[in-house]
Amino acid sequence: MKAILLLMLGACIVFPGSAFAQSTPDIELKLSSSIYNYGDKLDYTIVVSEVTGEDAEIFIIDTFENKSKLLTVAINSEESRVIAPFAFDSVIWMKGTYELELHYSGSIVKSEFSIRGGTIGIPYYVKDISKLWTSGQMPEKEFAKSLQFLIDEKILFNPKPGGELSIPEWFKAPTLWWSNNQIPDTIYGSALQFLIDERVITIPIDQQSLSQESSSDKTL
Repeated sequence: MKAILLLMLGACIVFPGSAFAQSTPDIELKLSSSIYNYGDKLDYTIVVSEVTGEDAEIFIIDTFENKSKLLTVAINSEESRVIAPFAFDSVIWMKGTYELELHYSGSIVKSEFSIRGGTIGIPYYVKDISKLWTSGQMPEKEFAKSLQFLIDEKILFNPKPGGELSIPEWFKAPTLWWSNNQIPDTIYGSALQFLIDERVITIPIDQQSLSQESSSDKTL
């Protein structure tokens, strides 16, 4: 009997807690690309070996190694695709390297991506203003504040400021398409820049900007 007890104790020392250990699922975070431009949306797929009933948590680590929670994703299948609702823009997102960190049922994995800029990305809250303007709930001068904001942030350029504000009524149509995600930031922004360059849209030098108002929100 004494010998049997000693063997049992020895097994517990060699394999501590093996009877109670729980395996964690294998997980993977597949990015659609390792490089994004302004105007692109972050797109990735969460792959798990087992659906445990728990949610996944996604964290982002920025270029300064600051870590913050991005979102929680319900995992109902072995593969879950996530597309960000808003595109990258130069006001919120700096160029550089970022990391996504996935936590799921005790497992952790990271994937890295870079933002290199190069194209036009318009902050998401400008769409809210645009919708109000196109629906007639906001006057032209208020919509113009968002255009001046884009100029101040060097997303657009106004080489020849006009004496008076002028935005064609017909421009509400493409603005509505853009605000409803029917055309991307790059196409809409390029159209805006062309119309400003050709002085079809004129913005006075003293035009007030969103950035001059305390209600402006640049956070995610």
